[in-house]
Amino acid sequence: MSKVGFFILSLFLLACDKGLAPLPPEQIAEISGAVRFIGVPPAGDSVKILAVVLVQPPTPYAQSQIISDLNKTIFAYPLSTITFHDTSYSFTVKPDTTYHYIGVAQNFGNFLTDWRVVAFIHDTKDSAVSFTLKPGEHRDSVDLIVRFDSIPRQPFIK
Repeated sequence: MSKVGFFILSLFLLACDKGLAPLPPEQIAEISGAVRFIGVPPAGDSVKILAVVLVQPPTPYAQSQIISDLNKTIFAYPLSTITFHDTSYSFTVKPDTTYHYIGVAQNFGNFLTDWRVVAFIHDTKDSAVSFTLKPGEHRDSVDLIVRFDSIPRQPFIK
């Protein structure tokens, strides 16, 4: 490498502001858990995508929001398998933001419109549980149970 090239490279490295460095732990929050499957699953060809979905806006919302608001107010963690084996998930989220819904969504046809919720975190009155994570907080064991004999009510506007 020439002296000029070395000099330019050195200036570039010294000027780097660590823009690609990860955020410090106190500026993020995390949520994680397991997804468990109970009962007889649908035929394999009827499931194209299976994902844990974390939603900021309160329900109800249109199915199309899952795609149009992806990575804005709706976050998805695609599961590595659609064979319905128990698995885990983890999200890094923006702290001090209220999330109104976390569930497992299944795409079974058209990518933009054919979504079904197969599990969600709910209270004893069957209402979705909302939560706000503090900076640096890690909430684990937020487990989702998919019961194929009892698919939950859908949060979508038809």
